[in-house]
Amino acid sequence: MGRNEGAKVSGATTYGNIIEPFLENVEKRPQRVACVCGEITQTYEQLDTLACKIARAFRNRGVETGDKVAYLMENSVELIAVYLAIQRIGAVAVPLNYRLIPREIAYLTNAVDAKLLVFAKKFEEKVVESRRDFNPELDLLAVGASTPFAPRLFDLSAPAEPDLELFRDEGALSRVQFTGGSTGLPKGACRTHGQDLAEIRVILRSNAMLEMDHPVVLIQCPLEHHGGHSWFMCALSAGATIVICGKFDAHAVLDQIDEHGVTHMILLPPTTYVRLVRDGGVSSHDLSTVRIVQSAAGAMTPEIVRAIYGAFPNAEINYGWGQSESGSGITMRLTREMLEEDSPLLDALGKPMDEMEIRIVDDEGDDVAPGEPGEALVKSPAVMSGYYGQPEITANTITPDGWLHTGDVMRVDENGYYYLCARKKDMIKSGGENVFINEVQTAILRNPDVADCVVFGTSDPVMGEAVAAVVQPVKGKTLTAQDVQEACKAYIASYKKPRYVLFVDNLGRDDAGKIRMKNVVAYFDAHVEK
Repeated sequence: MGRNEGAKVSGATTYGNIIEPFLENVEKRPQRVACVCGEITQTYEQLDTLACKIARAFRNRGVETGDKVAYLMENSVELIAVYLAIQRIGAVAVPLNYRLIPREIAYLTNAVDAKLLVFAKKFEEKVVESRRDFNPELDLLAVGASTPFAPRLFDLSAPAEPDLELFRDEGALSRVQFTGGSTGLPKGACRTHGQDLAEIRVILRSNAMLEMDHPVVLIQCPLEHHGGHSWFMCALSAGATIVICGKFDAHAVLDQIDEHGVTHMILLPPTTYVRLVRDGGVSSHDLSTVRIVQSAAGAMTPEIVRAIYGAFPNAEINYGWGQSESGSGITMRLTREMLEEDSPLLDALGKPMDEMEIRIVDDEGDDVAPGEPGEALVKSPAVMSGYYGQPEITANTITPDGWLHTGDVMRVDENGYYYLCARKKDMIKSGGENVFINEVQTAILRNPDVADCVVFGTSDPVMGEAVAAVVQPVKGKTLTAQDVQEACKAYIASYKKPRYVLFVDNLGRDDAGKIRMKNVVAYFDAHVEK
């Protein structure tokens, strides 16, 4: 396939709005399919027309430039159209995780002083329960069908008008992306149009969408999650066709790859690919069109790499690290040669994406020597402005000269490859030794009978603090704590292996790769014997 010459987003631009690369593709490829979701198909022209109608409806409901518009929707064409409409008029998108409970929905919506909440009809009960806690000025619109308290969005959508001017200001706030909700109160990362454009620019260089004229991009992770959002905007900026999937279903994902000739795909976390290969019936599908297999948000072990390469004959694995706060991140292609040679780089995150600088520092903020662990600080045009309404936390997170404290402990080798050790707060001090959660988790996942696991520190009468693991075995497999501990000793020092191991049928990981750690730890505390 020829190189994609139409997307200028890969280089320096004068864009003032995150959706301008998409609008260029509306002009150049109006009849190309932009989105497929089940039976719904929209061309670039149709998607833009729908977004313009929604934008006019928002204006008619009083939404002005700078107003916050929250949305509570599952993966769908409508979610993308709502986002494009918000950006067109210079309002601010506030994606909400549809798995939130009503109290959380109200808390986040109020926290950003949202003017409007757009929600899918299937979440009506959650919104009903949330209403008692909403700010009284909040307007509500439903997608799918009207409700007694919220009209149907598309009933209000007026014909697109040519005078609906495109908002342009790269320094203006574009999106508030909530992060950190699984372990504490979420923080809203403020991202401008310019920051999101910088993110898309470098990620497109990383994922090679621009290296073919017509990429077909399958996205199964939640579109309201930072990773899903990043990929659907990359795809629209590259003139790609997006194949939107809902909740993970191995057979459905493989059917979509086969039917649409998918070239790029993203599943989160990496263990999801093992489920795909194990449960989907790979041999009965044509997966030869896939060129890039993307993942993040978890460890990519050699066993996972081997499973992916066994299923996708022409693909390369693009793996990496990033945050809602950092925008862009670290990336690397994990090649078949690396797997054959059992390269130590299989344990690496990779190297910084273009335009990103990284420092590894100690607790005093001084740079550490290569090979020594320390907190990663990053700087790039894609780094967020700060946390919405939280100036003190922002000041503690971003230095006056623009370095973002990631909270992740990493090390860098002599060749410039970065390795993740743990979250800064995820280091366990056991018997006087520092144990990084990530290395224990990775060691456990190398056991072929383990489907998933989480590792954390727990109080211990002998060690003070000890390593604990909650493990989800592969369906039909039986494991003991000793099995897990002995397998770990092949990859990490014995003192790092989990002292306590508990087994569950399902860890409850969501489609964004997140686990409610509070619930897991509570279950562990209620069932483990010390």
